[in-house]
Amino acid sequence: MTGEDTKAIRTELARARARGQVHGAYLFEGPPGTGKRETALWFARLLLCKRVGPDALEPCGACHDCHLLAARDGQADALPSHPDLHWVLADGARIKVDAVRDLRAALSLVANERGRRVALIPEAEKLRAEAANALLKTLEEPPEGAVLILVTSSAHVLPPTLRSRTMRVRFVPWAEAAVRAELAADGVPETDAALASALGGASPAAARAWAETSLEDARAMHAFLAGIGEVGATEILDFAETFRRPGEAGRDRARLFLEVDAAFARARAETAAGSGDARALDRWLRVFESASRARSELDRRNLNPQLVVEGLLLELRASA
Repeated sequence: MTGEDTKAIRTELARARARGQVHGAYLFEGPPGTGKRETALWFARLLLCKRVGPDALEPCGACHDCHLLAARDGQADALPSHPDLHWVLADGARIKVDAVRDLRAALSLVANERGRRVALIPEAEKLRAEAANALLKTLEEPPEGAVLILVTSSAHVLPPTLRSRTMRVRFVPWAEAAVRAELAADGVPETDAALASALGGASPAAARAWAETSLEDARAMHAFLAGIGEVGATEILDFAETFRRPGEAGRDRARLFLEVDAAFARARAETAAGSGDARALDRWLRVFESASRARSELDRRNLNPQLVVEGLLLELRASA
């Protein structure tokens, strides 16, 4: 999603507010890095601003409500606070039903200065069955003046009954080529830009954040794959040994390798297709399918990360 796409979504939401056609519940959905959460908070500010003009596309930024919502209590990671803004946050891996019940009680109260009340659920995919059912009751009988905004990267895990009672706003990812071009314009080397755009998320900002933590490892993995025809079995076994780590560390590293392997094979397949080399195309499509299958089975079957990587590399070398 480009900045223009996000602007279009915000413009439509602002126009709905101006027309008095704000829905009681919204579901902001899309991949990480597409601006869902930022837009949800912007919309909350717009709805709670008392001085916003009838045709304004932004909160005024000057009223008492805007000042409250801008305050961070001296902490960079503090959530904006306002008497009529209610956050529903996960407690660990899930949103508990008590948090939803507390929300319903809060929304039943009269709003500050009789304005709107807004609820933000930034990780709606963490709603478990009991909490989702409790929220459903609120969506079916929304308190007057209340607006709920659910945000998620995994809308498919939410119950269909819950999704059907929201106005769905879809945030689409940037095209991979557009992300790559943005990174290249910033001076990122071609190979690094290709890796970050393929693996780093749905926007240039997400790709840059990914690069800060994962690019160095991904670059080394990509280089090993590129030279697979020149290494022996011993080097492959030594490389696979680096995935033998305790707990989730080895699995996380294996997940990154499988993403790099799939992106590597896809790029080679595209080159083969462009040159009309049917044999090479078939080979790289098989490599891509192996990586994709391993990605889905790594967790589902609780496979050994070291053996997964080792097997893929030996298979790739044999076909080189």
